[in-house]
This record gives sequence, C-alpha cells and structure tokens, in this order.
Amino acid sequence: MFSKYFEDWNIKPDYSKEFVSLWTGWLGEENYYKLDEVTEKEWMRFNDWIRVLAENFSIELVDCNNQSISKVKDIESVLVGYEESMNKDSTLFTKLVIPELDCVISEEWDYTYIIWHKDNGAVEALTSSITKAGLKHFND
Repeated sequence: MFSKYFEDWNIKPDYSKEFVSLWTGWLGEENYYKLDEVTEKEWMRFNDWIRVLAENFSIELVDCNNQSISKVKDIESVLVGYEESMNKDSTLFTKLVIPELDCVISEEWDYTYIIWHKDNGAVEALTSSITKAGLKHFND
C-alpha cells in the first residue's frame, strides 16, 4: 500500500497539491509576522479538521520509516497537543491516507497541511470539513 502513494519516501509526483491553512493564500514576506501571532485556539483547528475527517472517512496513518500504512482506530492517538506540535521535527510530521478518496494529507511547516490528490474529487469531498474546522484551502 505504501508504494501506491510514495516513491523514495516522497509522495509520488503524479499527485496535485491543495493547501489547507489558516489563511486564504500564501502570506508573503510582508505578512510573515502573522505566523508568530497564531494562537493555540487557531492551531487547534487542524486537529478539529482531522477529527471531522475521521468521523466521515476511514483514515490510515503513514509510517515512512517502516514504509507502511496502518488503519487508525482512534484518531486521538494520532493527534498531538499544541506544545508538542510547536517543537516537532519535520520527520515527525503526520501523514494520513484517505483510501476512498485516493489522497494523502500531510502536515507541513507554517500552519499548513497539503492534500495530495489526483483531481478525482477529493478536494471537493473535503471542502466542507475544511470550512467546518474554520480553515481555508487554496492551490498554487
């Protein structure tokens, strides 16, 4: 299953990207200060989003070190708190698969997640959950 989505520990290049963030687009250098102003409550929107996803879809957790993907039985076991997240190394960023949408969701830097999809309706299927969590999405 890992090789369906990943090649050399990276998401395969045939996937498109949709960015999920606190903002409607890239901040730009003049607005970088906003990154320092994000509150814990705002940050929690990402965990809220993942919880909503788990209510509506089967979620699988990616383990890049072992090149494996396993079904998540309790979404709370995957989520981390604010303090832990602020000090997390990028190698520990969460990667999730939603098999029925054939997409990967990866945690990234600067309060951003990426939905890796194949233009197959995954973004449209996830839009209401993004909005419900108080987040925004955009593409390049």
